[in-house]
Amino acid sequence: MPEKKDTTTARASVPFRTLAHFFDADDPTPEDHRELSDRAEEKIFREVLDVGSRTGRCDQLEIALPASDLASDRQAAIPSAIRSHFRSRADEVQRDMRLTQKVGLREFRLTLAVCIPSFVGIAICSQFKGDPIVEVVENVLVIFCWVTIWQPFQSIVFDRWTQSETAKVYRKIAEMAISVKAA
Repeated sequence: MPEKKDTTTARASVPFRTLAHFFDADDPTPEDHRELSDRAEEKIFREVLDVGSRTGRCDQLEIALPASDLASDRQAAIPSAIRSHFRSRADEVQRDMRLTQKVGLREFRLTLAVCIPSFVGIAICSQFKGDPIVEVVENVLVIFCWVTIWQPFQSIVFDRWTQSETAKVYRKIAEMAISVKAA
């Protein structure tokens, strides 16, 4: 029996009480390229993530604004502004990823410079078991190495994963179908 495809649309609906909550008040550019407010960006991002995690996908974004804020030209400008904003944010996150990687590699080199002498110190301390002062020094060196090793690992692995996933969601939002309706 052929498998039926799910043809329903997974839609993220994001309401705004006023247009002032949607656009960045400090951005003087025309509305079709205007930056979104931090609040609008966060609400759209979170709703797309939530719908995607519940349904496995998110195909469409629906923005609801008061009818009094919606002129016909504005209904066309808002999807354009959203696409422009999230494309720009995705590019910004990609640049941040490159910086994170550069910093992480520098941290890794520093880690080697710190840990190699510490490992030598740990090896020397292990020769004098039973001396409380030496054991304290050995434990301090172990903790020092652990903390020093963690930071480049955090930067190179975890921070870059988060940034990569954020950029993917931003690009997805910039490419999805976007509609504007009166609330």
